[in-house]
Order: sequence, then C-alpha cells, then structure tokens
Amino acid sequence: MQSSISGKVSDSLADKTVVLAVTGSIAAVRTLDLVRDLIRRGAKVHCVMSAAAQQIIHPHALEYASGNPVITEITGMVEHVALLGDDGEADALLIAPATANTIGKVALGIDDTPVTTFATTAIGSQKAVMVVPAMHEAMYRHPAVLRNLEVLKAMGAIVVDPRLEEGKAKIAENSRIALEMERMLGPRTLEGKRILITSGATAERIDPIRILTNRASGRTGVELALEAYRRGAMPTVVHRARLGLPFPEIYVECAAEMLEAVLCELDSGYHAMISAAAIGDFTLKESSTKIKSGGDLALSLVPTVKVVRTARLAHPDLVMAGFKAETNLSEDELLSRARESMIASGLDLMIANDVGAGGMGTEENRVFILGGKGSQIQVTGKKSLIARRILDALEEVLR
Repeated sequence: MQSSISGKVSDSLADKTVVLAVTGSIAAVRTLDLVRDLIRRGAKVHCVMSAAAQQIIHPHALEYASGNPVITEITGMVEHVALLGDDGEADALLIAPATANTIGKVALGIDDTPVTTFATTAIGSQKAVMVVPAMHEAMYRHPAVLRNLEVLKAMGAIVVDPRLEEGKAKIAENSRIALEMERMLGPRTLEGKRILITSGATAERIDPIRILTNRASGRTGVELALEAYRRGAMPTVVHRARLGLPFPEIYVECAAEMLEAVLCELDSGYHAMISAAAIGDFTLKESSTKIKSGGDLALSLVPTVKVVRTARLAHPDLVMAGFKAETNLSEDELLSRARESMIASGLDLMIANDVGAGGMGTEENRVFILGGKGSQIQVTGKKSLIARRILDALEEVLR
C-alpha cells in the first residue's frame, strides 16, 4: 500500500527516514494523513506513541498508514537507539502533535515515555528534530511553555508554530509540516540566499469596482518560492495575493505598486530576483466613481514602466531571471524573441513559453530555460517540476 503512493507528490524526501512521535493531543487524529503526506514525498516513516496518544488513536491505524510496526514501549531491541542513535537509521524526529507536557519534559531532559526517550536520544545524537505544538491557547501562552519552546530552539530543534484561532493553538497544516521537513532535510544548496520573486497577475484599476488584468494564476511564482525555501533560501514574494506562506509576502495590485515594492526590497540587499509575474503592459487613469454601464466605453491605455529593466538599471550586478510569454509562434521564433529580450534586459536566465499552447492558469506547462553562452533546456510537466529546474539553473549562476 505504501509503495503505491511513495513519491507521488515529489521525491523531496526520497531516501529519508522520519520518526513521527505522537503525543496525547486531540490533534493526533491528523497524524494519519501526515504520515501519508510524508510518504508521498518519498519518506520512510516509523511511528512512536505515548500512552496518552493511544487513548486517542489506535496504534494499528498508524501501522496501516506507515507500513511499519508502531513503537509503544521501549524493548530489548532498544528501538530509540536503532532509529535515532549516533548510527541510527532515521534522519529526523518529528514530534507532532507536541503537547505542553511533552514539550516541558523534552526541554528539561525528562525521559519517562517512549516519545521522550526518542527525543532524548535524537537530541543527544544531534539528529534533526522538529516540534509541532498543539494545545489550548491558554496553555500555549503559559510563560513556561513558551520558555520551553525557546529552550528546544536553542538545542537546535525546529518549532513549527501553531495556528491561533477559536481559543486553540491548533496544529499546523500538514502541508506546512511537510514543507518544513523538506527544508530541514533538504540539500540547503541556497542556504542564506535572499531571493525576490514576483508572481501572478497585476491589476490596473478602471474604477472603484472594475480592473484590467490577465489570466496568470501565480502558480509558477509560488512554486518557485516554495522550492527556494526548501533549499534553504530566504524568499520574498511580491504578488496580488495573501496566501499565508511561511516567508514574507508583499501585497501589490498594479504595475506601479509592483515596481515600487521591487525597487524598495532590492535596496535592502538580495542575491537574486526572479521576475515570474505577468505584469500588465498597459495602465490607465482610474475613474474616482463607478463608470455607468449600458453603453460603449473607450479606455485610453498607456504603457507601464518595465519592472525588470528598471530593476536591472538600479542593480547591475544582481542575478536576475525573467519570463517571456508569447502566443502561437514556432519554436525557433519563440526562442529567438526570448533570447533577444534576455540580452536587452541584461538577464542571466530567461524562461520562455508559448501560452497560446497552454500554461497560463494551468497546473502544467512547457518552457525553455535559456542561460548564458546559448545554453537552453526544455522542461515539460507540473509547475513544481519546472520550478525545480529553474532553481537548478539559478544555482549554477549563483555559484
């Protein structure tokens, strides 16, 4: 069963073994899906449960989800050492959900449950440790609990903050936990690099209600930011969305706001910029009141300032990648126009695609990644795959 879903989402955790430690929070019911989400990214998962966790879900459920026997007590097989000792099989310990009780015990080195035994061993062996708190908000606000989380961070543990809502410190979404695991166990090839990414469509205001925009979804830009984050980078996304990403998002609406935000951010110091946004080529003077409907309407459009070229002039040494979208061209003509635009804007990389054949607003695309000295590669598939290949090319330039 597990082999049928292994790597179905990605291979980001391929060859990684994760020990999922489950404690007695009602959020333990979420761990069945969490196990599967990790497996879908290629991980092998072993589960360990406290006695309190077993009162919420049965070990058989996690055994089914993981495909491995669940550890509910430490036996003569010294499971904690076999998995998380110095030469242990596992790469990381993930405590999710982590109760206030377990957080306090781990922070103080108290070892009286299978979960805390695994935690003591993992921290002592300097294995990667991630803690995902889940409890009532009043408990989470307790000074000792917050202090204990800081102690765990000082020991090197990654803490994935809960969502504070409805009076509860709810466990983070599984997708967020998986992303943080990918970042923690990833290659860290972009460690410490600040990367600015523009994404999605802009919108020019016609009147207080209507806008002029395009069909770009922003999927590629978001996938680029997520992939950069997995590799250890510190991305910032500038876009017309608020997605709650685990890194800075700057909201802009129109092309002028995009330009202002990009220039302001770049002045704070970045290693690279990827201009993936479909920025409007035209703008207009906004009407202060709603334009009456029912008749013909003529709009006077004027060109917008090109963000990429302006950014290049302001930062001549910045590594920059741009996108070139055309419609219904031959492959040779598409590549020719993309290369011309790349040279004219002084870009290090150019990603070209023919949106007349699809790609705008879709889950998949076909692009060409153009680099220096005439290099080019073609990538077809999901936008997450395309993002990985673009980041591979960017890494080459940044080296």
